[in-house]
Amino acid sequence: MHTEANVIVQEALRSNYLFRGLTDAQTSELLELVQDRAFEGGDVIIRQFDKNRDLMIVLDGGARIKTFSGETLSEVGAGGVLGEISLLDEQPRSATVVSVGKSLVAVIPSAKIHALMDRDCDLKAQLLYNIGRLLCQRLRVATVQLDGALTTAALI
Repeated sequence: MHTEANVIVQEALRSNYLFRGLTDAQTSELLELVQDRAFEGGDVIIRQFDKNRDLMIVLDGGARIKTFSGETLSEVGAGGVLGEISLLDEQPRSATVVSVGKSLVAVIPSAKIHALMDRDCDLKAQLLYNIGRLLCQRLRVATVQLDGALTTAALI
């Protein structure tokens, strides 16, 4: 990775909620795994049902998460994490993610992050805890949205 991107990645990882609670040494080990990828607007970052399980962090720009039918589920900006579900459950991708404008994304290959977690149980526990909190937050938002949709449907 070139130097400018390395500085951006370091800042993104150190301040990202997914990496909270990791030591400087653990964060440095993760930094060694990162590959940066640039995307143009409209480029597919993740394709639904793909078997790739890499973890990604949006460093610059944004991404739109879409359903199979093309509807937008949500958008994430710098700092947003992508691919945590497939990293965790080792299943195919659950949605398509498209770049919104020019974007820079940090990619951490799943095989390498799993190998690191196998070597460092404390890192594994902290990452899984952080992913669990992220998924709980997303489930709460989805529950509120579903409740609103059901309430609206009942009123019609």
